[in-house]
Amino acid sequence: MDLRLREQIFIGDGALGTQLQKMSGKAIMLPESLNLDAVGVELVGRVHAQYIQAGAGIIETNTFAANFPRLDRFGLGKECERINTIAVEIARKTAAGRALVAGSVGPLDLGVAATDDDARLMEVYFRSQMTTLKKGGVDLFMLETFSSPLEARSALLAAGDTGLPVFFSIGGQSIARPYARKSVLEMIALANQFKVAAFGINCLSPYDLGSVLNIAADNTDLPLLAYPNAGTSSVERGIVKYNLPTNALVEEAVKWLEKGVVVFGGCCGTGPEHIKALANAFKGKTPCVRSGIGVGRGVPAEPADRERLTLRVRPASGKIFSCGGPIAENHVRAALHSGKKPLVAVEVKPVLSRPLAATVESMGKIVECGVDFFDVPDNPAANPARDCMACAHLLQKQYSLPVIMHKTATQTNALHISSYLLGAADLGIQGILAVTGDPPGAGAFDRIATRVNDLRNSIELLRLIALLRAGMLANGQTLPAPVDFAAGCAFAHGGNLKTQIPWLAKKAEAGAEFVFTQPVFSRDDYGRVSEALAKFRLKKFIGILPLLSARQAEFIQSGRIPGITVDQAVVDGIARYPKPDDQLKAGMSQAISLVAGMASETDGVYLIMPFHKNAVALTVELVRAAKGKKADGEALK
Repeated sequence: MDLRLREQIFIGDGALGTQLQKMSGKAIMLPESLNLDAVGVELVGRVHAQYIQAGAGIIETNTFAANFPRLDRFGLGKECERINTIAVEIARKTAAGRALVAGSVGPLDLGVAATDDDARLMEVYFRSQMTTLKKGGVDLFMLETFSSPLEARSALLAAGDTGLPVFFSIGGQSIARPYARKSVLEMIALANQFKVAAFGINCLSPYDLGSVLNIAADNTDLPLLAYPNAGTSSVERGIVKYNLPTNALVEEAVKWLEKGVVVFGGCCGTGPEHIKALANAFKGKTPCVRSGIGVGRGVPAEPADRERLTLRVRPASGKIFSCGGPIAENHVRAALHSGKKPLVAVEVKPVLSRPLAATVESMGKIVECGVDFFDVPDNPAANPARDCMACAHLLQKQYSLPVIMHKTATQTNALHISSYLLGAADLGIQGILAVTGDPPGAGAFDRIATRVNDLRNSIELLRLIALLRAGMLANGQTLPAPVDFAAGCAFAHGGNLKTQIPWLAKKAEAGAEFVFTQPVFSRDDYGRVSEALAKFRLKKFIGILPLLSARQAEFIQSGRIPGITVDQAVVDGIARYPKPDDQLKAGMSQAISLVAGMASETDGVYLIMPFHKNAVALTVELVRAAKGKKADGEALK
């Protein structure tokens, strides 16, 4: 078959994933994995055959998510080439010359993990998949459901070098929103630039697809394609279902012919019955030829060079915003750049064992001795605690001190973490310490909670915070006003510094302005950390955790807390005292001496309150030492 897109209507196939799910009677997390199983191969072939019998002249390989990053999330990265090769074999054997075989290529879906600097690597991933698909014998490529211009450009660059026709389709709920018009226009510009064989929209309800199609029809004279969903999805007993009647989908589709659509198919929820209805509806119809659209109408066809789409992140402004506009000057950032040394931050754990009001009230004596910041961790060690944002807000309200809120990247999804950060800004929180977060399996919710990979680490969370500063969310949606946090990161120096230093460099590049280190326990330890941090233009807060007993020192020395180590000399210095009270005095003496000795040398000190019934009084001693005041010793009596 030839692709005479300006002379005849083509009918594509329908959904593969939801159809496989329907036929198997169970949820399938990764349809591409079926290519590795004999039963799965037979099932995929049956779906292809049903679509051809229904009238499809183009079928797609079962490879939508068969790129390395997405397969690797399921432990199948090494099977990438095999999965793609088998998928083409299944499709070609089933088509047997009765239909064209399109190599399905979906996005990498990196989200905030993707940056301009990663564009080359993304192109490598796409090129690897497309090379395998071409070698297997596909007739064309279907680049589908793209919503990121950055990823789309990388995919189009790779596809353009294959010499095969390219269908390029954008999709997903986000592109149907009014805020996405700029992104949609960028995608149309890419389609014009790379002169794809057809451009279109998929994975939207027919009504939403029609509205985006109007934008496409007004801005390109390329042949168009439309692959709608069978309505809007719902979930019944864990199975995703679509319930739009076939005739309703066809009624919408016939309206698209005059817009220039020449390839009609289906996406999620559609099946052979939808494809048969489309084939019957367009039998004998001819394309609507359009010309003079696109070039010169706001979406220029630029030269197909390799320039990158650049995200320009607004620099830290010194102002903090909520969704409604400016609130106040960012006091965290102002303090960081005040020239005052050392700044002292005290960590306040919102423990589960008592109400937040009691925790906040107990901090009064620490405030009196001159602390500069409080900071509040977010479920440390993956154990349940009270909400860190609520605690930060109450501390700030009670004492009029800036509070830095820790936020984990992997304990909530991208949707919730975005709204959570906006809520923090609306409550006046001005500083965020971005951390990856401990895996839930390490804590008390090990059999209940699971790790979330929308934001896989602190770097991606820092990028999200940078996007908020630029006035947008991770999906490209614009905000009424920028949201500006002073952003910080952590430094786990207890491991291999050769790996930790490059990781910290990436955090700085992602927008970190200050760094909190894991605790140091000796002058040598402090010197090693200071030397490692010297080349970074970050405000540095050196962590201090008093060791109050030999048992505690030995526990931490054992490596049970990742990223924290204790010198043997420090352990011995406490263990030499048999009595608990003497061990406490020895441990506090070590910590006070360390804090006092480095106070004038570092930007800041990050005090982790000790695990003790007199934690507040002991912390007061440390704050006094950091501020150059003589300890009164009351806490040690």
